[in-house]
Amino acid sequence: MSWNNDMYRLSPIFVPNSYGYQNLLEEDISTAAMDKGGKRGDSTAATLDEAMLLSGFGLYNILHMLMSGLILMGMIMQSLALGYILPAAQCDLELSLQQRGWLSAIPFLAIILTSYFWGWLADTRGRRPVMLFSMLVSAVFSAFASFAPEVISFGVLLFLSAVFMSGSSAVVYTYLGEFNNLRHRDKMVAFGSSFVGIGTVILPCVSWLILPLEFAYPMPFLGIDYRPWRLLVVACALPFTLATVLLLFAPESPKFLFATGNYDAAFDVVKKIYVTNTRSNVDTFPVKSLIVDSQTKHTSPKGASAIWASMKEQTVPLFKSPLLPWTALTCFVQFGIFATTNGFYVWFPSILNSLANHDGGETKICDVLDAGKEAVSNGTMICDDTIHTSTFERSIYIGLVFSSMYIIVGFLVDYVGKKPILVVILFFTGISGISAHLVYNQQIGVVLFAVFQMCGACIGLMNAVAVEIFPTKYRAMAICLSMMMGRVGSMVGSNLIGLFLEVNCGAGFYLFGSLIIVNSLFCLTLPNKKSIPQKKIVVESTQNETHEPV
Repeated sequence: MSWNNDMYRLSPIFVPNSYGYQNLLEEDISTAAMDKGGKRGDSTAATLDEAMLLSGFGLYNILHMLMSGLILMGMIMQSLALGYILPAAQCDLELSLQQRGWLSAIPFLAIILTSYFWGWLADTRGRRPVMLFSMLVSAVFSAFASFAPEVISFGVLLFLSAVFMSGSSAVVYTYLGEFNNLRHRDKMVAFGSSFVGIGTVILPCVSWLILPLEFAYPMPFLGIDYRPWRLLVVACALPFTLATVLLLFAPESPKFLFATGNYDAAFDVVKKIYVTNTRSNVDTFPVKSLIVDSQTKHTSPKGASAIWASMKEQTVPLFKSPLLPWTALTCFVQFGIFATTNGFYVWFPSILNSLANHDGGETKICDVLDAGKEAVSNGTMICDDTIHTSTFERSIYIGLVFSSMYIIVGFLVDYVGKKPILVVILFFTGISGISAHLVYNQQIGVVLFAVFQMCGACIGLMNAVAVEIFPTKYRAMAICLSMMMGRVGSMVGSNLIGLFLEVNCGAGFYLFGSLIIVNSLFCLTLPNKKSIPQKKIVVESTQNETHEPV
């Protein structure tokens, strides 16, 4: 395509957003550009990214971020709820420490086995329908799990719930990122990810409200007493239920619509964002049509061989140059972060409960845990499923710090960039994890242990990195693969930490602290923050690969 620069002139316009007015450059609509046939066109065209920039930033983006955040909060509550449920259920289900470790790993195992499929489905059928279906079914299976009479049925229903939970756990990051323009994408993904931290505050609050209750409704046909821990299983699925209702009123991602050839629908979503953000009439939107890139329209595959070919087409490029190094990097870093933050968190309430019940003087965290383990092995303790009040209190305080870290990262990412934040946070939290094992003061040890968990604030940043460096066609698959490796880390971490708590408590802190430090060093290879140039609308002929909206 050739351009005649003398045929148009530039004039400044002001596009409103939530921060005031942003001075952009726009080709004057009254001028025209020559197309290949020498005819004049009179419509203003822009790429999808340029149109997203001109749609502004405001109420629509905030509401969409809150809805996506609710999905993330539901995901983290269901994933980590077992940290509170299993100590309270250990007497009813007659759980050993090893069984608790395996049950804690079941949600992550389900996500590992199915993330690939959900990623392919989201890239071929759409982000929104995948999340709608998966969240609803996950909530239903969680409700069924609350009636499980013994450990096997509880584990199976938990597994089925987690299978569908994985459909939204990774896709939501892509869905959130694709509704924000290039200037605000990193920030909004970070703010949305802060709901993971908020979930770590809500979870102990809800657990504190429910677990101390003293009811036991007998259900003879199941052979169980419906006790508070069963109600907690249902309560942790409520965010998914609410998010499903909200998602019914949300559109499909404009990026996905555009990539699959639904240009009219994509442009309608962009105009809706503009109208909501600026409170202006849709006719005032300066973009009148989208420039259509040369790309093949996406069609849904039919038949087993076609599905396999489609999945292969979505995956193989991720393991070839130039995407292979980024695929390996995002997978490795997510593995380390998830192994540490989720692996330790499922044991966090048990560790805090042991510290709360310790009557001795100043001693290391691992010494307290070893003392409790020896008491159980000597038969000096009976089954006790009560959780100390201070366990909930400390968990809430730590969750508040955790969510604050997410919010701080959200404010800093636009000014500092993802790379420096990832390197600094991961290195500092890794050092804190090693130090938590070495100090004798329990209060300082708990603080360092809490800081160790702050590495989880980098999960959203790594997904923001993936949204930026992977093309739209492979983006959901890339994020699902990296999140799948993260879930592998969660499963490996929860079981290894359970083993280390029995065999060598200190080795767990050394191993995972060092892993996080190595992750920080690998993040040094990430590309630096991209500067987003001022975008201009290009006046182009409707016959020059420009799609006219209906």
